[in-house]
This record gives sequence, C-alpha cells and structure tokens, in this order.
Amino acid sequence: MAVDWGYYDKFDRVMKEYLPDRGEGETMATQVVTAVNKLVFKWYNDGDVYDNVNSPMTGWCNDLSSYANWLNEYIPAAGGILDGILDCFNGDEYEDLLKDLADTLLDLEEVEALSANPAKGSIYDCSGPFKFDEHWDDEDEEEW
Repeated sequence: MAVDWGYYDKFDRVMKEYLPDRGEGETMATQVVTAVNKLVFKWYNDGDVYDNVNSPMTGWCNDLSSYANWLNEYIPAAGGILDGILDCFNGDEYEDLLKDLADTLLDLEEVEALSANPAKGSIYDCSGPFKFDEHWDDEDEEEW
C-alpha cells in the first residue's frame, strides 16, 4: 500500500501544538489529536483497524477500539464518521474514512476550542460499540 503522507501535512501545526510527547495529555484537545493520530498511524504502519469484530475489515495486530470508543463517546462529530467502518470493505474505503475523521477532528479551530477543556476519561481505556478480537487460537500459536 502506497501511503500518501502528504495528505496529512495540513495537520502539521495541530500536531506540533497538541500532540503530547507521551501519553494523552492534559486536555481534550491533546486527547483528540492523540487518538486520531494513533488510528491513522497504526493503519498505515500495521494495517490495524479499530473494529475487526463488527466490520468487514480484518486488521488484527493492535487493539485500537479504545481510541475510537473514546472519540465516539466524547466528540459528537466523530460518531457518524466512525460508524462508517461498518460499510468499509477494503483499504481504500477505510483510508477515506480516516481522512474524513482527520479533516473533521483535526481542524485547528476545533482543536483550539477543546484545549480549554480538561481531559475526560482515558483514550487508553474506553469501552463502547467498537470491538477488537486478536484472532488468536491454538493453530495460530503453533505457527509462531
């Protein structure tokens, strides 16, 4: 898969200002930027998706459901976009979903507005509609 990282260059300022060096940060702005960045990065680097149980997508390596569940719970604009994974049948459709998510949630004005709000919950531990299954069974373990 050829990654067009250039598409994400428009978010450089938001990333520089709101992506913490470690963890999820102290504000909802840093949480949003961290969660979206994680979803985008893990797709392009590992092929991971945030729901491999309810959706046709089969990413399996890392559990990203908590990031999507946090966005779904705390950021109203995220829910409708994230629900789109149920209609993603290939990587191109999932990539379009991630671009839509980034375009919507990483808008500088929107992120700046969230910077006044203290962090809510944890992007690392949030349950919700999006699920992950490791797909491990005895046969998989024998192959390793």
